[in-house]
Amino acid sequence: MDEKPVKTENESESKKGYHRKSNGEGSIFQRSDGRWCAKIQIGTLENGKPKLKFFYSMKYKTVKDKLNAYKALLNNNPDEESNNTTVDEFITNWLTTVKFNDLKPSSYDRLEATINDNIVPTIGYHKLFELTAQQIQEELINMMRNKNYSYSTIKKAYNAINACCKYAISIRRMDYNPVSAVSLPSVHQFERKPIRWFSNDEIKRFKEQCTFIYKNGKYRYPLGYGMIFIMNTGLRLGEALAIKWENVNWEKKQLSVESNVVMAVDRKSGKKKRVQINQDFLKTKSSKRIIPLNNTAIDALTQIKKIRYFGEKSYILCTETGTQNKPRNFCRTFEEILKRAEIERCGIHTLRHTFASKLFEKNVDVKTVSMLLGHADVTITYNIYIHLIQQQKAEAVQLLDEI
Repeated sequence: MDEKPVKTENESESKKGYHRKSNGEGSIFQRSDGRWCAKIQIGTLENGKPKLKFFYSMKYKTVKDKLNAYKALLNNNPDEESNNTTVDEFITNWLTTVKFNDLKPSSYDRLEATINDNIVPTIGYHKLFELTAQQIQEELINMMRNKNYSYSTIKKAYNAINACCKYAISIRRMDYNPVSAVSLPSVHQFERKPIRWFSNDEIKRFKEQCTFIYKNGKYRYPLGYGMIFIMNTGLRLGEALAIKWENVNWEKKQLSVESNVVMAVDRKSGKKKRVQINQDFLKTKSSKRIIPLNNTAIDALTQIKKIRYFGEKSYILCTETGTQNKPRNFCRTFEEILKRAEIERCGIHTLRHTFASKLFEKNVDVKTVSMLLGHADVTITYNIYIHLIQQQKAEAVQLLDEI
């Protein structure tokens, strides 16, 4: 990993190379991801290599203070290194040295945000060795619940500290996992945000705007047929933007979903800027799938090919120059179409929900819907569309009055 030169104490100037001191005093440098890192040798490994300890922070002064505090601790009691490591120090090091190796870029970004935003500010100051279930319960989980965090956010914090403690046990830095005695609030205590799908009238108005043609023969929205394509395949936006013409089997009327587009932090540049990344590994194993194409989807592809086609290796929902489209550009067009169609503003995931709603309307079983949507488990599909399923069951029962 590239390392940047250290800044002076007021951080207005920089020096070349590391800010080095003699053995046992430590050094400070800036990582390529923008964070400052302090390292100090605390011994020698069996293979003769130095045993190092690291401290991280976005600010030079903070990491310097951590290093100085640790050196003072070692001077007072050099044998207390393991017992005095804080949750902040340990979980940050676990994130950058362990989890960095096995997480997808977007997953790493989410874990990093969870640690920096939720865990470190609440229980980060505790010593890892002395961390208790009560501290995690009251200062982290209950605090987040009382501040009306979503269930998903609380669960992410719980999973992060749990995984970290399990790792600490595996390397003998903890004797037991305090998270095992921590209770998560029940998911039923949280209000579930209702999903949104288009009604038949909204579908009609939406498609009219998607396919609007000026008098000169040009489409108002070149990506309009792309919206109709997504609504008839149930693709996630990231999946749709990664689809190439070679993924379409015209003869069998099938679409092969094999890759995904995500926005993630570019950690190589050190600017903490989010960039678009193509991933061959999808959200779940079930996301890699074959989707049958109905006639409307085939027609949409046919129209798109007339407007923008740059070869079989090119992206279907590309820009006018043939480059891959960005999620934000696509969403901006979606919002403009909604406005013209006089449809209440909603997220682009509404297209995917509309696809699912139409399948349920045609009495397609939940397992088949789950497979078409690429969910990891049928339970996920059921939990998302429970209200829709119940509504359609109620409507079905009402039909009995007409027998």
